[in-house]
Amino acid sequence: MIVVMIISIPKVKISHYTDLENITGATIFIFDEPLLCAADKRGGAQTTRQTDALFPPHISLGIDALVLSGGSAFGLNSAAPVMQFLREQGIGFGIGNVRVPRVPTACIFDLLIGNPVPPEPEKIYKSCSSADYWFSEQDFGSVGAGTGATCGKIFGVKYSTKAGIGFAWSSIKDEQGYDVRNFVFAVVNAFGNISDNGKIVAGARKDGGFFDFVEEGEFHPPQYPQDYFSSTVLLVGFTEGTFGLSELAILSQAMNSALASCVKPAHTPFDGDIAFAISCATKKANIFDVFGEFYRLTKKAVLDSIKKAKSLGGIPNYSGLM
Repeated sequence: MIVVMIISIPKVKISHYTDLENITGATIFIFDEPLLCAADKRGGAQTTRQTDALFPPHISLGIDALVLSGGSAFGLNSAAPVMQFLREQGIGFGIGNVRVPRVPTACIFDLLIGNPVPPEPEKIYKSCSSADYWFSEQDFGSVGAGTGATCGKIFGVKYSTKAGIGFAWSSIKDEQGYDVRNFVFAVVNAFGNISDNGKIVAGARKDGGFFDFVEEGEFHPPQYPQDYFSSTVLLVGFTEGTFGLSELAILSQAMNSALASCVKPAHTPFDGDIAFAISCATKKANIFDVFGEFYRLTKKAVLDSIKKAKSLGGIPNYSGLM
């Protein structure tokens, strides 16, 4: 018997919009109140909107939602329907009678696996209405922003492995013995291979097996395929712990550092890797404990994105290859 655990994150509602026909989608996080968020960017190919406010010296009073989307730069328009939805709810930074929702957005390039169209704004708007506090660990894989995600692209998307969006969570004890929960989501559209304890489990395929281009010294082949630039990993970590922006910046760095331990190589010139760390601010927690959990959970979420992905667009998935 399979036991499905239902999970909720304080103050956070989640919705996936999945377009299997065009193989793209978006994942939307909507907050009950503004939550502090910091980010860490690595690699050379980010596609983002309104993320500058998450870095010093900008003044940050929290964000109202976070959007992860397919569609590359076209997918940045996924933020507009979310902002419209929030504005209609009276949510956003208020100046006089004006409300401006704060909705940082980050995108992956998935235009080469299906039809080259971004997620539909009308469908994303409807997804906002269906956002829910409750979800299960089974609600991930080739859905939402991970619908068109792939990994291992030295020979192009055609010879990659299907990936998706993964999830992992944990509960640790604070000094008083109370549970403090931490959650990490990973949209894995990496240029590099995915490894588990040093063993490649997904990535570039050649001659019936995985090609370890880092070990083979073929990171810089003579000709660059045009779809090199179809890469990026997006990470989102939530903690029930109460932290300021400087501490959240350290937690976002923990996630990107963990990424480098299971994606080989990570943070390349072709990747737009970005990690968001968000405080739900419901409990007290030790920054060192949460740092360790974010590091560990990132690796679990990356592997989860591989194991739950489905084969789409002719790209095989983990279970099919194993």
